[in-house]
Amino acid sequence: MGNYSRVFFLIIILILTTFMIINPQETVTAAGMGFKLWFSILLPALLPFFIVAELMVSLGFVNFLGVILEPVMRPIFRLPGCSSLVVVMGFTSGFPIGAILSRKLYDENLLTADEAERLVSFTNNCSPLFILGAVGVGMFASPLAGYLLAFSHYLSNILVGIIWRFRGSSQIISTFRREHSLLQEACQAFLQHQNTRGIGVLLGDAIKNSLNNILAIAGFVIIFSVLTRMLSVWGIMDGIASLLTYSFKAFSLPYPVAYGLGMGMFEITLGTRTVVLATQADFLYKLAAVSIILAFSGFSIITQVMSIMAGTAVRLSFYMLSRLIQIMLSLVITLLTYKMIVPHLTVSSFTIPYYKALYSFDAWNISLVCLLIGLVLITLMMLLSLLWQD
Repeated sequence: MGNYSRVFFLIIILILTTFMIINPQETVTAAGMGFKLWFSILLPALLPFFIVAELMVSLGFVNFLGVILEPVMRPIFRLPGCSSLVVVMGFTSGFPIGAILSRKLYDENLLTADEAERLVSFTNNCSPLFILGAVGVGMFASPLAGYLLAFSHYLSNILVGIIWRFRGSSQIISTFRREHSLLQEACQAFLQHQNTRGIGVLLGDAIKNSLNNILAIAGFVIIFSVLTRMLSVWGIMDGIASLLTYSFKAFSLPYPVAYGLGMGMFEITLGTRTVVLATQADFLYKLAAVSIILAFSGFSIITQVMSIMAGTAVRLSFYMLSRLIQIMLSLVITLLTYKMIVPHLTVSSFTIPYYKALYSFDAWNISLVCLLIGLVLITLMMLLSLLWQD
């Protein structure tokens, strides 16, 4: 971190500390909301994925995938086969598992610096649990709206990955030669993986590492909840909303939607909720704004990703450029898809309390279903790869 960055970060910390001292009740309330969000949604949505992914890497299954899915991942994303685990987990789980797994593969020398940077750029997604459950059902009271937003969000990020396949150079790390069938070489890669730890130690280490990651996420969520509350209480968010309204006055951007976009720059949940509550805005404005917020992901998520990838060649500028590309793609897909399903969409008055809506579904069951879907997708990709080679 350079001197200017350190000074800027210190100023932010001092301002935030001042707010916490002057407004202790607001601080406690915001921190409590952040903790509730983490405990009720993020913990059950992410922890099972973290543990399973840790075990897959430790047991050498990722080496098996690295060989058997090479014929699928190279043509599409110009990435090694082992990155398929990151792609599947990143699209069926949620932030920031894509960064965590990318860092783990990079540390295991299974990814080059260029591959790690490109992989991280499109494998950090909102979880289906959040888009379909919290946003679609809980906020919009429209499952179809949730499906539309999920479609635009995931498709736009896949397109980002395909776009970046044409950038930079890629060094193939795999040392396997095609002397046998693809399945035989994959099994050989799995058997050659050396790990002297017992099953109990492996499981214990996987749980410990997963808990460390999920606790770090809790810290980010809580501190950004307090930061966002500070921006609202001190009127800074009003200034951001006014600036956005003026900048996009050609599109007649309603002020409440602009305020939600400002909130979404820092924290996804509060931003989407504010947009949906904008009673004076058209439904299309709300969908477009929420798709932008989901694609950008907010500074809370961005700082998590960059913290996880610290010490690698992953650059903040490249990651931010990827978010801007995804915003444009997601917005176009949302607008085009809206025209096809608009007769079936309804607008909710959203009279039920926000947190009651957000936590009204079983996060544990849904996250386990998403995990099962991820494993099924990996199996289907393996079958596709085998058929491709035949």
